[in-house]
Amino acid sequence: MQLKGSYEETQLLQRLESGDKAAFDALYNYYEPRIRLFLLPFTRSDEQLLNSILQDVFIKLWTKRKDLAGIAHLEYYLQRMAKNRLLDLLKLQKIQSAHIGNYASLQPSADQHTWDELQLKEYMAIARKGIAALPERRRLIFSMSVLSGLSIDEIAGQLNLSRDVVKKQLQKARSFLKTYIAEKGDMPAIVGALIITALHR
Repeated sequence: MQLKGSYEETQLLQRLESGDKAAFDALYNYYEPRIRLFLLPFTRSDEQLLNSILQDVFIKLWTKRKDLAGIAHLEYYLQRMAKNRLLDLLKLQKIQSAHIGNYASLQPSADQHTWDELQLKEYMAIARKGIAALPERRRLIFSMSVLSGLSIDEIAGQLNLSRDVVKKQLQKARSFLKTYIAEKGDMPAIVGALIITALHR
């Protein structure tokens, strides 16, 4: 996709402000690769850090959609959000490294502001309800993968299942949850997918 100019971007922002999910998808598909390239030199090939920042930036774009009126250059706005989020995460990493023994007590307070700001507390509640609605085996496999960080091979070994079965169950779980979160949270499916990716944090 290619935006034709500032007029089209302004129109998309106006549509986004009214909750138009297609407008969000269009802006995401255009700007996500550009913001990814912008961040790449600063994240030093840390794919996890890069993806975490991109998730937060575009979730925030959706949650802040009613406050975007008057933005002249969306790309600069997204770059600024990305840079600020990068600095926040690097600062948090520095704090955690300096106080590794107190990591558990530091993490909730350090993350709480971000969760509240991005409305992720509400979205995570929707995600948990969606996870609870999964069939028992699918819920277990999804939880082991996304929440516990186990690999497909580790899950297959622990549950005595084939890799193909585990992969298929994960695909079905993610597909269901993406739709569930998007519908229950009244958001674009892309945001639902980003929320699923953020669940492992």
